[in-house]
Amino acid sequence: MIEQLDFLNHERPIEQDAGALRHLLAQHDWLTRDECAAALTWDVRRVRATAEHLGADIIRGQQGYKLTRNLTRDDFTAVKQAADAAISQAKKQEAYGLALLHKLHALLG
Repeated sequence: MIEQLDFLNHERPIEQDAGALRHLLAQHDWLTRDECAAALTWDVRRVRATAEHLGADIIRGQQGYKLTRNLTRDDFTAVKQAADAAISQAKKQEAYGLALLHKLHALLG
């Protein structure tokens, strides 16, 4: 289990990984998570965690990852789809959290 959680290595600052991912994406248009992992020799979970840390500085969508500062008008559809998917996921997570709290309340009174 420890090996599986290596991407959470607290000895390596997340900003170091963020800089490496930013640098990689600056050299490309769109890259998939697998392509990023191969280029950086990282586990895909480490790529995902780093991408999430970067927030809106990068697009995380169906086409893969891209630096927000490098967006063009041609990227509008992909970016809109990524934003819509994130909002939809947030709504699902909120509904789950509220349902879980209702179950907890029912159990504990």
